[in-house]
Amino acid sequence: MRSRIIASFVALAAAASVFVNVPAASADGLSNPSGTLTVECAGAKAFLQVDWKAGDRVTIRWRVDDTGTASGISPVLRISAHDFDHQGSAFIFPAGDAYYIHNGGNGTHEVGLKSNWNPTAIGNINHLRVQVQNGTAAQGVHCTQVREIWNWSMIGHKNAMGKRGVPYVLGGEDTAAKPGLDCSGLVKVAYDAIAHFPGWPVRRAVDMWRWAESHQTPSKFYAKSVAWSDLKVGDLIFYKTTSEDVGHVAFWEGDGNVLDALEPGTEVAVHPEGGLRNVRVAAFRILGVTTVS
Repeated sequence: MRSRIIASFVALAAAASVFVNVPAASADGLSNPSGTLTVECAGAKAFLQVDWKAGDRVTIRWRVDDTGTASGISPVLRISAHDFDHQGSAFIFPAGDAYYIHNGGNGTHEVGLKSNWNPTAIGNINHLRVQVQNGTAAQGVHCTQVREIWNWSMIGHKNAMGKRGVPYVLGGEDTAAKPGLDCSGLVKVAYDAIAHFPGWPVRRAVDMWRWAESHQTPSKFYAKSVAWSDLKVGDLIFYKTTSEDVGHVAFWEGDGNVLDALEPGTEVAVHPEGGLRNVRVAAFRILGVTTVS
């Protein structure tokens, strides 16, 4: 007999949109960010915690360090949000500039936080681009590093929400050739519709779970194992339904609900997780980071 597990969910209060400089001694960071990114070159380093709030909103906690030994050379940090067409919107730092110059000297750092940033002219934040350089134009630029962090999970969830009402069909991918959707088909089409997403290399729920288990090293497309207490909207939960290791996958919706294509005779919908009569196996957040230059 299959067991019934009713999910527990820890609600996170949404912070007001505000920018503050945080003293280093109290800079404990975000408790459960969606993902993190380190960008560094000789003498300069930035560390970002990124918490995707929706397709068009993000909370960013940044830290920039002067790790060099040369005096009078300042690390410079730039952050920008980009849409599917690589159109960018610059992050504006406290002084009103689209860059932050850290003049503290070797061994020092600065920390800042921006809650619910909603960049202008960006419908969906496809990714953030982060640039760190050591040295200003006046000092001479000694090195530059650019990396990107991708908003896979929230846009994937948004795309899946757009499939509500599609009937359950085993093997379906919501096309003329394969109408309807099953659980893993919903995950696949929701993610594969994201611009610049590499594409799911597997199709069945059990294979997606196995892929996630074996691809947890940060790269353009990878999975992060998530504790039940840290679940965020859009995370994927895998369930044991039969004698197989995994037979079902669903998007976590929050408040004890999931979004999925459940079984024949139903449609893609949000419903209480307790009604699944399945056993949770694992949860994963789909992430991506790339080095540009």
